[in-house]
Amino acid sequence: MTTSAGAFGEDLTRASQTSDSWGRYYTSPIVSRSLIDSIEASKPKLVLELGSGSGSLCTAAATRWQDAKLVTVDVDHQAFKRLSTRNVGLKHRHSHFVHDVLDEALSDKIGLTLGTVDVAVCNPPYIRPRWRSDFGKILEAAGLSGTLTSVHDAGADLLFLAQNLRLLRQNGKLGLILPDGLVTAEKFGRVRRALLRQHLIEQVVQLPRGVFKGTEAQTYLAVLSKAAGETNQVVLRQMVQDGQLSAAIQVPQDAAEKRLDYTFHVRKLPQAASDGHRRMTVREALTDVVRGTVCSSAIADAGRPVFHLGDFAHRSEEQAVRIVPKRFALSDRAARLADARLALPGDILLARVGRDLEDRLALVVYGPCVISDCVFALRAKDEHRERLYRFLESDPGRHALASTAHGVAARFLSKTNLFEIQF
Repeated sequence: MTTSAGAFGEDLTRASQTSDSWGRYYTSPIVSRSLIDSIEASKPKLVLELGSGSGSLCTAAATRWQDAKLVTVDVDHQAFKRLSTRNVGLKHRHSHFVHDVLDEALSDKIGLTLGTVDVAVCNPPYIRPRWRSDFGKILEAAGLSGTLTSVHDAGADLLFLAQNLRLLRQNGKLGLILPDGLVTAEKFGRVRRALLRQHLIEQVVQLPRGVFKGTEAQTYLAVLSKAAGETNQVVLRQMVQDGQLSAAIQVPQDAAEKRLDYTFHVRKLPQAASDGHRRMTVREALTDVVRGTVCSSAIADAGRPVFHLGDFAHRSEEQAVRIVPKRFALSDRAARLADARLALPGDILLARVGRDLEDRLALVVYGPCVISDCVFALRAKDEHRERLYRFLESDPGRHALASTAHGVAARFLSKTNLFEIQF
């Protein structure tokens, strides 16, 4: 059955040229099955999917819970055709509604009472809607008001999550696919804190990059039980390309507030350093971190050489240490650029942004040099400089940088997360 209950406002704008017109990346069968299988619910009576898209999650849910009533909602009028093709023979227990998922009055429009859904599954679109008053009401009803520094940080992922929480009953299960931001970004730390303290987050699974066709975005599966108690430990896993899951690790609440990605936390498990030294954090090895101030658009008019992302040399077996070329060295300190931050001899330079930032490393040897705002200069203590450089140049070091950085196309490395890397 399909019911039209209004239109999705013109408030959504495309987030990516590789998604569909609604900002959606469709869920593959292997991811859909993995998410549905990870939800511990034996005989749910009512299963809901907001933003049903191609119907992959709904199909997996219908296969597992064969006695459950299925309700799907999507703004796209074509979604029901896709669902009908996938779910032949399910008409007697499937209701579909064409409506704005982020309508604060959605429950009335689709005939569901708030707090009655047993299981909700969701793959939110990668899109940022223009703020409207409905969103504030949805976040407040879900216990997430006040978790954002700015309303402009409220993407569809967070709003879909909040809408699902409103519709779920107590102890109801929510299984959803999350983007990197909600899982790792510092600005969403208060969102994670609220979720951990109000609900039982059962597990978060880090998916392989490229699992969604058309994007290399880092994504995750997350399962929680609504208002089922505070989360003291979160189970984290990683999925590899064939769908197999890693062994689980458990992360305490305070660490989970910082980040919820497997690759970040697995590196911090207690173990001896390979060179026999005690493990230490990057923060412990440094006296300072300098970020450049010259933006890329101002480099051409700077009047002095500015070391930027394209100036990092490629890794080479013949070159034990990658050195900043002499041409970037300032011969006269008085000739430095006004307000420019300088890297000094002995500093280790790292890219702060970029798709392959973990591959960009250099050591300053020849005099001070001006660095762009895309570059960090790590000022290491003398006794730790060589060991830190060797680590960052190694495969484990590159992996540590790659897993610590977050973002989709323009990945970036924050100073806070850099400091927490152990070596």
